[in-house]
Amino acid sequence: MTDTVQDEPAFQLLAKVADLESDPTGLDTFARYVWQAKQVVRQWLTCLSGHDGPLFVVCEQGDDLALVYAEKIRFVQLKTRDRGSWSVAAMCARGLDAVVRCYQAARKANLHEISAFELWVEGPIADKTDTVDFVKDPTSAAKDVRSKLVASGLTRSWADDFLRRLVIRPDQPTRPHVDAKAMWELSALWPALSHPEVEYLYERLLQVATAAQTGGSGQPATIQAHLAAAWSYVDQDLPGPDEPGGTAIAAIRDQILSRSMLIGLTPPLPGESREQLLARMSAGSTASLMELKMLAAGANRQLIEQVQEMRADMEVERQLLLAGRDTAEADLERLAGRVLSMAEATATKVRLTSVSNPAAASRPAESIAADLLSRPADLAHCDRHPLFDRDERLIFGYLGHLTDLCRFTWRSS
Repeated sequence: MTDTVQDEPAFQLLAKVADLESDPTGLDTFARYVWQAKQVVRQWLTCLSGHDGPLFVVCEQGDDLALVYAEKIRFVQLKTRDRGSWSVAAMCARGLDAVVRCYQAARKANLHEISAFELWVEGPIADKTDTVDFVKDPTSAAKDVRSKLVASGLTRSWADDFLRRLVIRPDQPTRPHVDAKAMWELSALWPALSHPEVEYLYERLLQVATAAQTGGSGQPATIQAHLAAAWSYVDQDLPGPDEPGGTAIAAIRDQILSRSMLIGLTPPLPGESREQLLARMSAGSTASLMELKMLAAGANRQLIEQVQEMRADMEVERQLLLAGRDTAEADLERLAGRVLSMAEATATKVRLTSVSNPAAASRPAESIAADLLSRPADLAHCDRHPLFDRDERLIFGYLGHLTDLCRFTWRSS
């Protein structure tokens, strides 16, 4: 075992999580919740973020997901939706009832004071004031919402405490897009990996997360093999059966994903420059594909923020075009062709110069951006109609928009 003294508080929290009353339905019907396993993979990766990250990810114990830190626990309920947005009423009917059950169990185990209770929902929330206000600040819940929570099993006198500890995380990646988001996050963490290598790594982590979601039972031989390979690593992080909490933890071992387990299954991180990405992933926020692609291609934070600002300015003008010009879509597509042609030619030039320029090879996004921004007249020339008043900053911002549509990678071709 490693860092026994340092991890002792986390062992105690993990043992308490193991003893929680828990609904086993998720273990029995996991086939319906593949999306959850993909979210588990994304959160498991945050164990790599050092002292700020969780030490353990526990599946289907107390809630869909429990993130155990040295001195706190985050219980996460993951919910999908087939259509429409999430209103506060929809969340009360499907999602918050499970969060209430988790809170009640944690309260009985005296864990609530060091815990947060989070509801993560696929897709957007409704734009009605009551929903927006509730998501921003759950303590603003109206009387009817509080009544629904009590009807779900919440002890009325505990309502204020529950709402103070409640966190709503909307806009989680949709089922059709979660794979792409997870793989771009892997690419940003390990930019040297090829696309097939990232696919293989993602599949491997997803298989192990799937097994953890089902408690390791009834899994194909391939997944059992992955689990067997990983167990030797997770055992490095757990106390022995004779140590405090060891017996309780052993009962849910197959549902635990740990930091050492993850390190044993993934390549070494190239550096600590991905800490901010991991922190955002841990908080449930969703970086844009443009940001992930630029991170994977070695862009620094200043450049990414610069492109985000230009893209935001461009988006205002693009929406005005779409609203006021019948040919806007066709005109924008022709502009896209010219901008992408220029960007790809620049990427090719960066690749050719990277042989003698190691910096360009390791951080192609910065070299590509520097080259394009050094030629404002060429950027302006792309806007022949014009759509963006031949403003080179707006044209560059449009390239950021095209990146989000997976039409440019910021890699040297």
